[in-house]
Amino acid sequence: MVRLTVLMGGPAHAYDTGGSHGAAPPVLHIRLLGGFRAEREGGVPPAERWSRPSARTLVKLLALTPGHQLHREHIMAACWPHAELPAALRNLRVALHAARHALEPELAPRAASSYIVTDGVLVRLTAGTVLVDVEQAEVLAGSALASGGASELAAALAAFTGDLLPEDEYAAWAEPRRARLAELRQRVAIALARARLAAGETAEAAATARHLLEFAPADERAHRVLIEGYLRRGMRRAAVRQYEECAAALDSSEPGARPAPETVRLHRAALAQPRAAESEADAARVRLDWARALERSGRYDDAIRVLREALASYELQHAHDACTLTAARLAEVLARVGTPREARATLHAHPPGPHAPVEVRATHQMAEAMILFHEGNYEAGLAAARSAEAVLRHREVVPPDPQPAKHPDRAVLLARALAQQATCHGLLGRHEQAIKPAEQALSPAEESGDPALLSTVLSVLRENARRAGHHRRALGYGRRALTLAEQAGRPTATAFERANLAEVHLLLGEARDADQLARAAVDLADPFGGTCLAFALTALARVRTATDPDAARTLLDRAERCAHEGGHRQAVDEVRAARAEWDAAARARPT
Repeated sequence: MVRLTVLMGGPAHAYDTGGSHGAAPPVLHIRLLGGFRAEREGGVPPAERWSRPSARTLVKLLALTPGHQLHREHIMAACWPHAELPAALRNLRVALHAARHALEPELAPRAASSYIVTDGVLVRLTAGTVLVDVEQAEVLAGSALASGGASELAAALAAFTGDLLPEDEYAAWAEPRRARLAELRQRVAIALARARLAAGETAEAAATARHLLEFAPADERAHRVLIEGYLRRGMRRAAVRQYEECAAALDSSEPGARPAPETVRLHRAALAQPRAAESEADAARVRLDWARALERSGRYDDAIRVLREALASYELQHAHDACTLTAARLAEVLARVGTPREARATLHAHPPGPHAPVEVRATHQMAEAMILFHEGNYEAGLAAARSAEAVLRHREVVPPDPQPAKHPDRAVLLARALAQQATCHGLLGRHEQAIKPAEQALSPAEESGDPALLSTVLSVLRENARRAGHHRRALGYGRRALTLAEQAGRPTATAFERANLAEVHLLLGEARDADQLARAAVDLADPFGGTCLAFALTALARVRTATDPDAARTLLDRAERCAHEGGHRQAVDEVRAARAEWDAAARARPT
């Protein structure tokens, strides 16, 4: 029998998990983007809770370092900067022991680790056995930038699944790599936008450029992609406005900074373009694209304003399908911000025509379902979501609209309809009936390629698993949903997922992780207020109920105000449930 050995800083080490000789150790994946996580391909999973924070920091330091090895003094300086040498050496030994057993819980006493080895004064991660997501993202980015292909660049950009170690945002040792990764991500994003623009995919190029501007508003390259895209579509006024936004962003970032000569040339080209070249239809489509970006960033009031402008434009053109689709989007945002009466009036003012395409009628039904959901009328919302599904599954042929709109993808609508049915079943207490539609929603959500939609579906699956008592499975769904929400650039959805993950960790007895996630959810939701903040505050209150009941009660008071402000029935019910839990805990406390 062949026996695989791995050099462990000197003597050979044979991986053995208690009798299965010859087995290579499971590959360890260390995730640093979007938050630290350790996962193994088979075998006993790494510990969810680490006995020492310094052990996690040690692994993070090794994973971030090129070559994955560090002198022990470097580690001690980062982890225990004020300790005397003997104390720091003791701390290092303890942290190494804790890290090895957290990554490899089945490791026998005094057995050599498969993943962290020492070689004299050096500490390193084992080559070939440990994979780090940051390195994989960098390799994909380098290859994609060299090839310049849009598909390779899109895959590379997707590999940047979140910020580097957001829990260590102010750690000096993480800052150099964080800055390099941010610059690399921007290079990939701008290369993708340019590749899409060169291929004539102006809408896709604009979406990529706008996403980049959300976290780098003064990136002049992204502004140039948008300006050039507008010029190619004959949209003179939009190009001029984009140049003005670019100039303002540059001056805000660095007072006195002015656009580069190539940007100025595009501006002059826009000024020279005939005014008649810009059509009202193009302007409306730009507004729809911009409204989508505003929705994702949680700027709902701005999104409502832009959607109203787009709707007015389509009304002037008598583009009936486009009016129905735009009114449905506007109605959903209005319902989200707590104005369901106005949402319903907007939706019903633009019903689908008798020969409207399937997607238009299904979009209208889904907007109705969402209005009912936000009102707390879950039974009627369930019926509306079922109606949307029925429309999508009935594939009759209808005459085309003389001014056709670009309809949403059928897979997106089907996934939304099924996920909404599962959500309503769950809120009505019919948890068994919620399972099937949630599972059916997963395939069309993955087919859609929309990370925001897939995050929503996974969130529903997480809630179903939690209610069924499958907390580890819920944790897996929740982590994936959180990563996708961050990738989609949706701060309110990210806060919501963090709050829900905190509650799952609490159910597992992992109070430290629960507290960290809940605090992060509140920090992210605070600028948005309303429903989003209500859920985050409620999660933090649940975490604090056992350890600091007075603080928990204050958090619930604030959460209740936010829930009523947002007008979301589910948020109100969630706060009431948490308050009942607080009261029960208070009665159980010794007097």
